[in-house]
Amino acid sequence: MVQFMKKQSSILFIVAALTSAVGLSACAGLFSSVDENALETPLTFTVPSQGPRTAAMCGPSHDEEMIFGLGSDGKKHYFAVGTDVRGGGITIWQSDDLVNWKDVGRVFNDDNRPEILGKGRGYNYDFNFVTVNDKGEYVFEKEHKAGANNYRLGGAQPFWAPCICFNEADQTYYLYYSCSAYGTRNSFIGCAKSKTLDKGWVDCGQLIHTRTGDGKRFNAIDPVVVYDTAGKPWMGYGSFFGGIAILPLNPQDPSKLLHPGTHGKTISSRDDYDNFPYEQDGFEGKKTRSANGAEFVAYGQEGASIIYNPETGYYYLFTSYDRLAWTYHCRVGRSKKIDGPYVDYNGNPMIYLQEKQGAKQVNGTKIIGAYRWSSANGAGWAATGHTTLFYTGDNELMFGSNSKWNGVGGSFVGLRKVLWTEDGWPVLTPCLYGGESVRDSLNVPRKAITANAESAEWDFIVFSVDDDTSFHRTDASSVYTLAADGSILNQDGCGWTLSKSGNGTAMTVSLPDGVKASGKAALGWDQDRRQQTVVFSGLTKDGIPVWGQRSSAPFFPEAQK
Repeated sequence: MVQFMKKQSSILFIVAALTSAVGLSACAGLFSSVDENALETPLTFTVPSQGPRTAAMCGPSHDEEMIFGLGSDGKKHYFAVGTDVRGGGITIWQSDDLVNWKDVGRVFNDDNRPEILGKGRGYNYDFNFVTVNDKGEYVFEKEHKAGANNYRLGGAQPFWAPCICFNEADQTYYLYYSCSAYGTRNSFIGCAKSKTLDKGWVDCGQLIHTRTGDGKRFNAIDPVVVYDTAGKPWMGYGSFFGGIAILPLNPQDPSKLLHPGTHGKTISSRDDYDNFPYEQDGFEGKKTRSANGAEFVAYGQEGASIIYNPETGYYYLFTSYDRLAWTYHCRVGRSKKIDGPYVDYNGNPMIYLQEKQGAKQVNGTKIIGAYRWSSANGAGWAATGHTTLFYTGDNELMFGSNSKWNGVGGSFVGLRKVLWTEDGWPVLTPCLYGGESVRDSLNVPRKAITANAESAEWDFIVFSVDDDTSFHRTDASSVYTLAADGSILNQDGCGWTLSKSGNGTAMTVSLPDGVKASGKAALGWDQDRRQQTVVFSGLTKDGIPVWGQRSSAPFFPEAQK
């Protein structure tokens, strides 16, 4: 989640390059046309001090939301909140460099327990049955009472997927949290507020709820709050049932809905709600497409984030697809209006249409998914869904998502720089953020592509974009040798270009099998090889993401540790 920033200059450096066109050619001889006046001095890196894989990653936790803001010490830091897999409530993490993180407490403690918390079970909610009164409000009962509106939200469950934003009008931070009985629409979104990010949170109570049998579409979980160009707050939310919804918050009190009792409108969905199974506790009795409901889980959509780019004039909606496992991944669409309609790179709507052949619709431009690098012993990451987008203290836009991999226990959030294509679509750096200056890393010297040699090996990943619901589908890289003259060795008609583009470096690649992609190059830190590298991230004309990463030795030897 990122709120709208009124000072448009906050992201000018990212999107200033949206006016220069980049061409592709099938002739290797034309790939040598570049701007030679690129950066020629070494880039200073803050080399991660931790292990090669969990460095520069916040956690272990899940569904983190990050923000740069005020701490109780009167100074600004980076803070992260998320689903605490250790069962301690909503954990607060703090960092000054986005590389090294420390646990600095909890949102809720004994002195500020929200009404949804039961007693004696730490900071998981474990209340008994709940009654919905005539006003549609929750009434928390100590004992079960007969009646059609009684049910449980859960039991010994953690708080799920909080989001956090800053309201300029009252100089207050608002945190939106959710609770849910897994696999049902018995869910609740509440709000808390504070003047600082690490202490002083006060619960504001219920914001919105959903429940089994209420006749509604959506699931009150995974909130995201964003301010539109007029400075008005909106909340997107939703998980699996009915897709993603959006509705306005009260500008005078953003802990409340502008129109209480409403559930909003659909801005993204993967299937018609009527085709989904009925929600009940557990999977038994559901109208499933398979015996255990696995297919229903696999075709979900959740964990939305929304940002606005004043240079393109679009809102960008990021959503997470598929089951909470290996193939969990992120896609994006954009719209001129905050409440849609959102379309992907190919102009396809993010909302399910009946003629699109059922639940396996995968509209949305893929931005990240499970991957591995062939030349780095298979190193990579999976389960890269549930996103956070935020600005650094230098107004650089960053992207984070859940990340898991073999040999690494739990889930972490891996941070990446956001780059922009010439036609205004966000793409991500293949390397995790390693402490480098984001602004400086966008200036790539031509000789860095081949590590100041005649040629250098690169890994390229062409992501799959169709049905991604297999349990362990992983996109692997292929290794090619990029030559200093702009060709790719032993690959007829293939090559690369590099040119300055506003406040960045445009790059195009033409790979075997007719894969042609345009995007951006950036300097990065290869955590698997512990060396500086150059990366490429772009899209084909059909919106297929392509990543590249130089695997040869670093151009600047002094950057290797």
